[in-house]
Amino acid sequence: MTLHPDYPLPDTADPVMAPFWAGCRDGKLLIQRDKESGAYHWPPKPGYWKRGRLQWVEASGRGVIYSYVVAYPPFLPAFAHRLPHILVIVQLDEGPRLVGYMIDTAPQQMRFGMPVRVAFEPLTDDATLPVWRPE
Repeated sequence: MTLHPDYPLPDTADPVMAPFWAGCRDGKLLIQRDKESGAYHWPPKPGYWKRGRLQWVEASGRGVIYSYVVAYPPFLPAFAHRLPHILVIVQLDEGPRLVGYMIDTAPQQMRFGMPVRVAFEPLTDDATLPVWRPE
């Protein structure tokens, strides 16, 4: 895939987010979980937060549409190839909410509470995005 020069790529070397991006490259959706309470955390916290009680675990990759918006032209040139672009907030089965976008879905198919599953879209050798499709 050839990306527009202005397409924003994630900072896969960021020390807090690096495990998440590595998981995405491996086809795994990783989120943090508190070893003591079992609570899941998103966005990720640095290693010193809660005195090292957070660990990276693989999430189920399933959730529901909590909210969404459909973007039509005019839109940012870097995303023109995706229009109409369905931006979503997915509530994972584990609880946290992640922002992303839908694939393999027409705008008229969207609904709140719609079950979805994660998929992974490689952008570069280092950057793979978690995206969502209907379950």
